[in-house]
Amino acid sequence: MKRPTRLGTDDAGYVINQTSIRHVQPEFETVLFKAIELVKEVFDEQLHSIYLYGSIGRGTAVAGQSDLDLTVLVYEDVDATELVEQTEQLLTEHPEVIKIDYDIGRLDVALNPANRFEWGFWLRHLCTCVYGEDVSTRFSRMKPDARVSEALNQDLVSSIEAAKSKLFRGQMSHLEKRSIVKRVIRGWYLTINVKDESFATTVEACLAILQLYFPEDQLVAQGEALLRQDDITNQQLLDYLNEIDWI
Repeated sequence: MKRPTRLGTDDAGYVINQTSIRHVQPEFETVLFKAIELVKEVFDEQLHSIYLYGSIGRGTAVAGQSDLDLTVLVYEDVDATELVEQTEQLLTEHPEVIKIDYDIGRLDVALNPANRFEWGFWLRHLCTCVYGEDVSTRFSRMKPDARVSEALNQDLVSSIEAAKSKLFRGQMSHLEKRSIVKRVIRGWYLTINVKDESFATTVEACLAILQLYFPEDQLVAQGEALLRQDDITNQQLLDYLNEIDWI
């Protein structure tokens, strides 16, 4: 690859939405349907719409290794306790996914023009509607933008600090460890994606682009190595997180 890579953008420089219900692989159709029905049942009249994002939406998921990621828009604040509890049961029935994540937001917040670089970009470029009214079309297409990257990274520091706290207490699962490593890699990439005129959607692509811009930085290789391990020790991850110097 050459710099800038312009990965994930079209000829005009706009970010390409790679998700579609048509991309969902057959092995994930049942769990997706059941998760949608579960959200509809739990939130009932408070539910506005549901959107699919992530590897299942892009058609690149791997059975037994990938998450099911859903964005849920509701009319008012909701209690997600019942949804979380029933999702745990659903996961026992569907080992093809290792986790089901719900990003829940209020419709009025998502549609607020002040949040277009967060919610607007998220819905328009990273999600595909699978239930309800599709509000993603209310937002214009966007190019890689520092305001988008900053919005997507706004919880990065708090996520890292929360991970350190869990590690100190010895309360972090291997799945959670992998998730924070991926979060760090994506977060780091988002500090240079505007310069690269790109929007990568996979951790592998983020790592490859980081290597182009930071060929001498050992953190790139360390992150890649951690993700290849079957078991990440608490000390290994703490050392990795403590070495971050780009935030």
